[in-house]
Amino acid sequence: MGEVDRTPFLQACSLKFPDGDWDEISAKLCSTWEENVKDPHWHPFRTIDYKGNLQVIVNDDDEKLKDLRNEYGEVVYEAVTNALLELNEYNPSGRYAVPEVWNVKEERKATMKEIIQYMMKQLKPRKRKSR
Repeated sequence: MGEVDRTPFLQACSLKFPDGDWDEISAKLCSTWEENVKDPHWHPFRTIDYKGNLQVIVNDDDEKLKDLRNEYGEVVYEAVTNALLELNEYNPSGRYAVPEVWNVKEERKATMKEIIQYMMKQLKPRKRKSR
């Protein structure tokens, strides 16, 4: 959780730099934004009151994020803001990526019940096939 997805950077740079070495440029750009996301001094969030509950959202008026959106598009902007929100949810004080058990089939975080079921399934002895 909290890592910037590289795929949108690859797509945006391949469109923006069709003749250049867009693969290297996208890797550098993504690395730069991973460092920005991990920077605890940069706080592009604001708190809003939604139906009596306080929610933390990404501040759309942040200059770095505005420049990113204008230069590389909405998909890259969403990749960065998703990483920011994940880090803020799981580790707001340290701002470093946290490993998370993921349910790949349903594309969401795995529940504790699913984790235990998977582990129990792995522990069951395998029956040998008879010939």
